Amino acid sequence: MSAAPFDPAEHDADSLTARGQSAPETGDRRPETGDRRPETGDRRPETGDRRPETGDRRPETGDRRPETGDRRPETGDRRPETGDRRPETGDRRPETGGAAAMAERADRWSTIPVRRRVLGVVRTLTALDRLHDVFAVLADDFRLETRFTVAAGSDFEADLQRHLDAAHMRSLPWRDATSEHVDLAISPSSNGALHELGVPILTLPHGAGYHKLRPTNSGTANEISGLSATQLLHNGHVVPSVLALSHQNQLDLLRHSCPEAAERAAVVGDPCFARLRASLPMRDRYRAAFGLDGERLVVVSSTWGGGSLFSEWPELASRLVDELPDSRVALVLHPNVWSKHSAWQIGQWTRRARRSGLFVVPPDRGWRATLVAADTVLADHGSLALYAAALGKPLLLGAFGEAEVAPGTPIADLGTRVPRLRPTDLRSQVDSARAVPNHEFLAARSFLAPTEAVTRLREAIYTQLSLPPPTFPAIPDPVAPFTPPPWPNPT
Repeated sequence: MSAAPFDPAEHDADSLTARGQSAPETGDRRPETGDRRPETGDRRPETGDRRPETGDRRPETGDRRPETGDRRPETGDRRPETGDRRPETGDRRPETGGAAAMAERADRWSTIPVRRRVLGVVRTLTALDRLHDVFAVLADDFRLETRFTVAAGSDFEADLQRHLDAAHMRSLPWRDATSEHVDLAISPSSNGALHELGVPILTLPHGAGYHKLRPTNSGTANEISGLSATQLLHNGHVVPSVLALSHQNQLDLLRHSCPEAAERAAVVGDPCFARLRASLPMRDRYRAAFGLDGERLVVVSSTWGGGSLFSEWPELASRLVDELPDSRVALVLHPNVWSKHSAWQIGQWTRRARRSGLFVVPPDRGWRATLVAADTVLADHGSLALYAAALGKPLLLGAFGEAEVAPGTPIADLGTRVPRLRPTDLRSQVDSARAVPNHEFLAARSFLAPTEAVTRLREAIYTQLSLPPPTFPAIPDPVAPFTPPPWPNPT
């Protein structure tokens, strides 16, 4: 039986899949030093001008983190100003015709004259999911090429390489993810050995902002996950070159949690919410792709962990299928649930409900279109609850892990404003569910306007790459329609 329950050819635009292309063989991923690189005088600028000698570009194994002054951009040159969080285009980028600070990436065998290579750092499937939104702002630029690498060490790293290969994403071993091969790393996680990479690093949240306390083996630490000094500092030095935030109010959280990193913060918005908002006019298409013909779509969403909805009430989706025969029910589980328990096990747990009509949305695609298509959402303290509320979806909370939520965040506020779902008379509660009052104010407090968000994110990335952004405007990319795939027959 295949380890993957879904056909990778069905990946939508969120998965960045190049349809019809086969995944590259492992042995072909890296050019051979002696054969694949052209003679210096043929296709490439003089060695002394554009590319340092190989021995200078790769740090020694025992000292992978670059010296602050040598390998990391100076504060005034490459980093957005703290005050307005946007990079200044006039004095931060080199002139197009001047000597570039980074190597041109095209070689003798390249078809496209690539100038910069961006690295997506994938620690979990959740991080890979967020990179789909990030790299959408870099689409259609022939100057850029993307690679991916798996940052080992997470309890939720199962099958990551398989997902990359299925989406035809070219990857590098961690040991090769250095300045010799890439110019900028983008990581939707502050965890892992990011200090080893030796290139500028842009970190950003993999959910709706930073709103959870940092999980530990014994519970939670009294610090915000993603903004803590434990995650952002290595040997007293700030690791990220840019720490991207989804809203200005998170800058205050950062200043309290890790003041040393505040000067590197840039408020760039949330590219995922920008895409969700841009997708609202396509809602009828998403519902048609689901096969809905006037039925109500009830979405059950759960984050991961002990206080989540799926942990507290695992049979809820099955009960809704039975008690709402005139509605369709979709179950959206956090990717960490899939990574920890496996697709096969989730299939076992939901077999009867699926046979009765439950949609189980796979972890690698489809949840955005499902949310836009939804009529009512039942959720917990995960990011999808905040997205649903900010979009104006009728919302009920089936569970809420207060102990995991950072006080003063929009998610914490949501927990005090949304009614809780009771275990009796589910139909009447779903029928009476309403949108959060003043949900547009909640959206403005949590996210930037969609076009502003993708514009700021793109500017922050191109500043780190020492390139001007493309001349065409940055526009949020609507998500692709999603049709729930049939679940594979059990063996």
